[in-house]
Amino acid sequence: MRRAARHIAALSAATGLLTVATLANSGPAAAEDNVVRLSAHDQSAAPGTAPRLSPVVESGLADGKTVIAFSTKPLTGTSGDGAGVPKGFTASPSHCEEVAGLVAVYVCGPSGLRPEVRVPNDAADMTTVYWGFAYVPKGGDLAAGIEAARTAGALPADATHGSAALVVKTATHAALNTVDFDLPTLPNGGTVRQELRVHANDAGELHLRFQPAEGQLWRQPEAIRLGGLTTGPGASCSLTSTTLFSPQSNIACRLQPGDHTIGYELTAPQDQYAVRLQAVTRYDIYDFGTQYTDVTQTSDPFATLGRSVPPRHTLLARDGSGAMWLYASTGQAAAPFYTRNQVGAGWQIYNTITSLSPHKQGPYYRGDVKPSAVTRGLGDLVARDASGTLWYYDRQFVSGRPHAPRVKVGGGWNIYSQITGAGDLDRDGLMDLVARDKAGVLWLYQGTGSLTSGARFKTRVKIGGGWSIYNQLAAGDDLNGDGRADLLARDASGMLWLYKGTGKATAPYAARTKVGGGWNIYNQLVVTGDLTDDGKADAVARDKAGYLWLYKGTGSAAAPFTTRTRIGGGWNTYNQLF
Repeated sequence: MRRAARHIAALSAATGLLTVATLANSGPAAAEDNVVRLSAHDQSAAPGTAPRLSPVVESGLADGKTVIAFSTKPLTGTSGDGAGVPKGFTASPSHCEEVAGLVAVYVCGPSGLRPEVRVPNDAADMTTVYWGFAYVPKGGDLAAGIEAARTAGALPADATHGSAALVVKTATHAALNTVDFDLPTLPNGGTVRQELRVHANDAGELHLRFQPAEGQLWRQPEAIRLGGLTTGPGASCSLTSTTLFSPQSNIACRLQPGDHTIGYELTAPQDQYAVRLQAVTRYDIYDFGTQYTDVTQTSDPFATLGRSVPPRHTLLARDGSGAMWLYASTGQAAAPFYTRNQVGAGWQIYNTITSLSPHKQGPYYRGDVKPSAVTRGLGDLVARDASGTLWYYDRQFVSGRPHAPRVKVGGGWNIYSQITGAGDLDRDGLMDLVARDKAGVLWLYQGTGSLTSGARFKTRVKIGGGWSIYNQLAAGDDLNGDGRADLLARDASGMLWLYKGTGKATAPYAARTKVGGGWNIYNQLVVTGDLTDDGKADAVARDKAGYLWLYKGTGSAAAPFTTRTRIGGGWNTYNQLF
């Protein structure tokens, strides 16, 4: 809310209370409160605005007439000298009446009505509109009121007449108000003192808040507190919120022109996340304008020290209608997923869908990020339709749409009985794909990183035969803690086998290692990445009754999972998890 708007609102509220008091009481105090008192004050406005140029009712019920006159000169000379508004400005009666034969003089009534003045978009800096007013009570001399308004600056203001000036200040002018930031690193579990050094070219309002820096894995730090506020002469500041990232700003100040130092302390809890933050200040010099006319300045990032942010992972699911649902992880093994969100429809046209790697949290950006280098390796999808055409869905950072529109890879993919995202098998930073043909031969398709249609994978490389003994493949992440993407394979007897990645495209998997038996109770198996914030890749499996189970990763090839934990039922509503 602008300063003038706040002033008007407060005075309006006060006027209402005074009117009620007048009706309820008949003593001398009530009579005094009923005396009409008006005032005007100087204001500033941005180009392209329509400022409210009329007196404020300080007390009483102003049910007479108010005369308002505009001029390009202070209203201190001959009546009518400089009458009007500056070139390019417009003045219209609105709900008032323009006085015939005079320039830019209006009679308004009752209280609250005013003529309309508009500042042009190209108004020059410091262009000034002068205006005066005079209040004429019922039965009063209107002609005398008109003369008083046109010369309102010649005599000291009183309760029934006065003058003020509206000064236009451009964005260039506003930018003369600057902030320098001194923001040392916030230690883990410690306190740091930071300072803002403000050059206030104009009187105004300063607000301080904090935001995450872009391009980092973001997890909001818990309970960073702000306190220890200090200021100097000419600054009136208050703490509006003592917790970072609350809806309102943290500090609000009224500053007089001059140089100011505003200090405060940040205190972090133990075991906070190591992230980078930025201080953001907004300085408002306008009585009338929009938030876009404020001067906003953003600091360079500063660090909060602590534990690394583990990337969160996500499970995707397609239901029978073809809707795609996203389950974001909580980091808690007991309840690893938040409530689902729908992120697509029409996916029933595909008979196979797989993520090239687990769907993973990417760097934080305030705006949308289309497919690019920063989205690679975070869960691109491929999907095969009934004709055998394979389609590629690039990961993107767009709210509600985690994948970009599809791009055609090519045809002929119906020769494969299973297609599985393999993660980065050759350790070139690009995600790969493995596909088993109907003869049981497993093939490697190495990713190219290209965004061009038809050039998403290199020519296939044969891994080997005999893979028809498996009825389920699941891959995409490192399960044994050696930094290489591994693969799980279940045979017809229900035995699960681990194929450790080698990092070599010519022979991407080492000899298999037995994980354990009994896995034939599951009809879906997905390597999800880390769901529990311990840095180890996990897996989920759905049984035939529709229950989903979490297999928490250990990072050990000998025993890659702990005992299973039931997540919940009803998951048989989905025909594919990935």
